[in-house]
Amino acid sequence: MIEPVSLSVLLTSDPLAATHAAIVETLKPLLPGVSVTLHPGKVDLSELVARKVVVAPGIGIGWSRIRPTPLSDGSYCCTVEWVAYIAAEAKAVANRRVEKEAVGLAIGAQLLRILSDLETTMWGRPNVMPVPGSSIPELKPIFTIKDADQGTAYYAVTWSQEIIDIGDSIFPDHLGRFNEDTGLIEYDQAQQIEEISPWIPAREVADDA
Repeated sequence: MIEPVSLSVLLTSDPLAATHAAIVETLKPLLPGVSVTLHPGKVDLSELVARKVVVAPGIGIGWSRIRPTPLSDGSYCCTVEWVAYIAAEAKAVANRRVEKEAVGLAIGAQLLRILSDLETTMWGRPNVMPVPGSSIPELKPIFTIKDADQGTAYYAVTWSQEIIDIGDSIFPDHLGRFNEDTGLIEYDQAQQIEEISPWIPAREVADDA
């Protein structure tokens, strides 16, 4: 049964928005000299061209799709398809002009390296799984010749991750202690055993009577 939840509670307990913000905050110190901002979703190319989303050299972190998967304990997980939009322009580095394509590729390649690190891609958040091996991050160009003529190149890095254990479990969370003398798991109260008994696998023993 789904219980009513106020909007204020939803906003403070939403793991998706918190993870989105954590990705941005994690990437900022890893990419000095590159602006990293949060984008609310899937970017429109006209927004990029108008430079309303990302200021070059920069990255806008958004997402394109979220798919939920129910779990047996009553909670659920979500697979989030994240997108990093990269804007790049020609830049002077060490008194040498570096073209926009090289700048964009360098930023994209560093993102791919970051996404290959298991610890970093948990973004300092609980219940966030590292990027799975089945979801290889991709770097793709998304700019047109017209965009290139205006002096800006755009790329996108895409990857998927799972956020797990969302919602409440229907399983009791009582903790027992193993008794080495009896070989049994003991609980403080008999009521706790009654509450977990539906979830304990049992073996039927033949009646000798």
